[in-house]
Amino acid sequence: MTISLLFSRKMMLLMTLLLVAAAGCEYDAAEPVWYKEYAKPAAPVIHQLEPAVAIPGVNIITIQGANFSPSADSNVVYFDAITAQVTEATSTMIRVRRPNLDADSSTVKVATRHALTVAKYSPYKVDRVLENYGAFVDNLELSALAVDKDENLYVVEYSKTIRKVTPDGSKTLLGTATRTAYDAAIGPDGHLYLTENNRAIDLVNTTTGAVTVWTRLPTGKVVKYGDFDSYGNFYTGGTRSDLIVVHPDLSVTYANAYAGDDITAIRAFKDFVYVVSRTYGTQDPVKIWKHPIDSAGNVGAQELVFDLAAAGTALSSRSVRAIAVAANGTLYLATDAPDPLLVIDPAAGSADLFYGGIVPSYGKDLAWGNGNYLYLITGNAAPAQDWTVYRADMGITNAQ
Repeated sequence: MTISLLFSRKMMLLMTLLLVAAAGCEYDAAEPVWYKEYAKPAAPVIHQLEPAVAIPGVNIITIQGANFSPSADSNVVYFDAITAQVTEATSTMIRVRRPNLDADSSTVKVATRHALTVAKYSPYKVDRVLENYGAFVDNLELSALAVDKDENLYVVEYSKTIRKVTPDGSKTLLGTATRTAYDAAIGPDGHLYLTENNRAIDLVNTTTGAVTVWTRLPTGKVVKYGDFDSYGNFYTGGTRSDLIVVHPDLSVTYANAYAGDDITAIRAFKDFVYVVSRTYGTQDPVKIWKHPIDSAGNVGAQELVFDLAAAGTALSSRSVRAIAVAANGTLYLATDAPDPLLVIDPAAGSADLFYGGIVPSYGKDLAWGNGNYLYLITGNAAPAQDWTVYRADMGITNAQ
C-alpha cells in the first residue's frame, strides 16, 4: 500500500469521527440569544391612591396598582416634578411620604427599574400644610413660644426679646425677659410664664410686657420646662430636679419619680401630665411618661407611654425639645435633628417622621393653638439653618 493511499484513508477516518462527534453534541449547546423572542417587562399601572385627597394630617399616601417592584428602592414616585420618598413596596402597592407640594391637580408617576414605560395617574390633590409664620426673617436665634386662647403667638428670642404675633400676622415687641427662656406657657390668667434654667419662674404681663418673678423654687431646684393644667397647677422640671408641682397658692410638691433624670419636655393635658426624660449623664434614648393628675395637682403613678429606643437607631438618638398631644392621643415631638417633627402612636407602639421632607430641620420648641395649627420653631447655628417660626396644619385638634 502506498503512503499516499494510507494517508487518504486516515484522513477519511478522522473526518468521519469529527462528523459523528458534532452530531452527538448538537443538542447540548445553548441556544444563541438572538434566536430568542424579547420578553417585554410588564408596565406598572396605578389603579388608585389612598386617601383620595392628601388633606392636612395625611402623612403617608398609598398607591394601589400592579407590576410595581417589590423592592422599595427600585420604584421612583413623582408628584408632578417632586420626588416622594418610598417607605414600603410590594408588586401591587407603594407607600410614600407626603410630598412637599401644594397642588389641586398633580400628576402622579411611578417608574420601576426594569419597565420601559411609566405609570401615570391624575389629577391628585395635595393640600398645603406648612407656612412661614410671623415674618421672622432676621435669622435671630429663637428659643421658646406659646399660644394663648385668642391664638396670639408669643415668641422669645435667645437674646431675651419677646415678640407677639396676632392672628392676622402682625408682629410687635412685647418686652424683654431677664434670662434666655427654655420654655414658655400661658397661665390661667392669660399671661406668659417663662422657665429659664433657673430657680425663678418669670411672669410676663401680656398687656404691658412687664416682667416679674412669679415664684422662686427651693434651693437646687433649677427648672427648664413647664406647663399649666386646666386647674392652674404648674408642672415643671429640669436636670435632676424631679417633677415639681407649683400649686396656685405657690406651694410646692414633688412627683418623686425623676430625681435622677434630665427632663426635656413637659405637657399637661386634661387629666394627665406627660414628661419626656432620660437618665442624667447619659445619651440613652428618651422615654415618654405620663401621670394621672387631679384638680389639686396630685401626681399619680408613673406610666411608660413610649421608649424612643423602640423607634430604631435613626430616631432613638434624637434630643427631644417639646411635646404636644392630639385629641386622639397621638403624640408629636419637636427634635433637634433634620426632619425634626416625630409622630408617636402609643397604641401601635410606633414612631415615624411627620411631614418628613416638608418641615425644615432642627426643631427647638412647639405649641399647639386652639384648632388644627401647630406652631414650631426651627433653626440651628451649626450646621447653618435659618431661625424662623412655621405654622403646620395638622388636620386634627389638640387634646385640650
